[in-house]
Amino acid sequence: MSKSSRLNGFSLVEGIIVFGVVILLAGVGYVGWKAFTKAAPNTASTSGTSKQSAEVITTKADLENAEKALNELDFEDEASASAESQANL
Repeated sequence: MSKSSRLNGFSLVEGIIVFGVVILLAGVGYVGWKAFTKAAPNTASTSGTSKQSAEVITTKADLENAEKALNELDFEDEASASAESQANL
């Protein structure tokens, strides 16, 4: 085969294969991106025990309600017991 009879660039079959691989990668990336963006808002709620938002405390009643809500939470582990004993000193 001489150098002059060889075609430059991709053949049709090679071009179709490259195009198919690009389409396949785009499809996998799209599905992965959709799964990632769908799961992203839920990651914060699964890491905590409950989904609660912080409220602005403007009155004494708001402060008392916040204190009551904090007292109802259960933080029973060694680190919190140690922190509570140090806070009471």
